[in-house]
Amino acid sequence: MASGTATIDRRAALYAALARRNRRVGVLRLAVPVAGLAAFALLMGQIYLTGLARDYGVSGIRVDRGNLVVETPQYSGTGAGGARYLVTARTARTPLARPAEIDMTDATLDYTRPGRPTYFVTAAAASADTVAQIVTIPGAAKVVGDDGLVADLFDVRAEMNAQLITSGNPVHIEMADGTLIDAASMRHDGETQRWTFTAATVVVPGLPAAEGEPPPPEDAP
Repeated sequence: MASGTATIDRRAALYAALARRNRRVGVLRLAVPVAGLAAFALLMGQIYLTGLARDYGVSGIRVDRGNLVVETPQYSGTGAGGARYLVTARTARTPLARPAEIDMTDATLDYTRPGRPTYFVTAAAASADTVAQIVTIPGAAKVVGDDGLVADLFDVRAEMNAQLITSGNPVHIEMADGTLIDAASMRHDGETQRWTFTAATVVVPGLPAAEGEPPPPEDAP
C-alpha cells in the first residue's frame, strides 16, 4: 500500500509540474507578441517625435491629458505671393486628435514679403491653424515693422494665404513719419497695401493750420 501511495503522489506531482509548464508556455505565447508590438509602437513613436523635433525645432516633447506639449517650437510656412512667416513660442500645446490646431504661450510671428515691409509680432498667447495657415491672437499684440511702424493691436487674425490682417478695439498705430492712428478696428490687405480703419482718429504732424485758426504752439505734434 505504501508503494502504491508513493507512485500516486509522484504522478500527481508530475501532472502538477506539467500543468505549471503549460501555463507558462501559454502566457509566453501571449506576452511575446504583445511585447513585440509594444516595442514596435515605442520605436515608431520615437521616430515620429524625432522627426517632429527636427522639422519643428522643438527642444522637448511630452504628452499631457490628451495633448502633445512641446517646448520652444518653431513653425514656418509660405503664403501667397511668396510671403513667408515664422511662428515661435515658449511652449505649444496641440490636441492629439487635432494636430493642426496649436495653442502657444509667449508667441512671436515674423512676417516677411518680397519687396514689402517685414512685421514682427509678439503676444502672450496665440493660436495657429497649420492647415488653413491662420494665426489668431485673442489678447494684446505688439507689432514692429522695419518701415518704422509700431502698433498696439487687440484680437488679431492673420490669414497668411490671403495676406490679410484684421484687428479689433483698441487699435493704436504710430507711423514712421509721426502720424498717430487710434481706431476701433483695422484691416490690412497685404496684396494691395491698403489700410482700412473704423471710428478712427488720425493725428498728422506738421499740417498747416486751417484758415482762420491760430497756428499750433511750437511743442504741439
